[in-house]
Amino acid sequence: MSARAVLLGALLLTWLLVPGLLFAARYPTWWAWIAQEQVPMTWFQSVTLVVAGVLSALAWFVARLRDLRPRAGLAVLAVGFCVLAFDERFAIHERLRDGYLAPRDVRLPLLAWVAPGDFLLLLVGVVGLALLPLVVRSMRADRWATVLLVVGVALACVTVGTDSIDPHTWSVAAERVQQTLEEVIELGAGLAFLGAVGLRLLGLLTEHVRPPVPDRVPERV
Repeated sequence: MSARAVLLGALLLTWLLVPGLLFAARYPTWWAWIAQEQVPMTWFQSVTLVVAGVLSALAWFVARLRDLRPRAGLAVLAVGFCVLAFDERFAIHERLRDGYLAPRDVRLPLLAWVAPGDFLLLLVGVVGLALLPLVVRSMRADRWATVLLVVGVALACVTVGTDSIDPHTWSVAAERVQQTLEEVIELGAGLAFLGAVGLRLLGLLTEHVRPPVPDRVPERV
């Protein structure tokens, strides 16, 4: 079995196991470790993003060593994933929303369904989509890495969209289900991004980094 197949299988298994184990560990209050902030699920999501950022930086470094272009998108991913991981781990945008924006009823015009202050992730998503062409140019040499990148972007768009819906429009039970599913999909997005940069790094190492050829020992006459 190839290293690529092992990586993809491990990521898919992780997406199934992590929410399932957290659900079972806290049942019947299954949402407590999944749907809330700064719980085991968000910790695991932040670790996933940090690893994706490190792999992106390694892929950029390998591309720079071999003078391969375009590679700027890999640097963008490295910085972006680490920033998202920091936000995920310490709930930065939630603190800004709850501490400053929501109490002042700050909203975006024309987005009536968005709760006060709940537009920060929408802005981050717009920036990410604006940078996506740059990222795709650095990934498109590897077809499967590009496919996983697109899957990650699609899942991330779903989570950003559902996160923007005013939670007061849901019942408590429905909100728990919605937020739990949102966190599971967000984990899937992070794992897809991890798989994309992991495959890109494997491709770079396989195609452009070759082990040194050992010196031949002269044959005895």
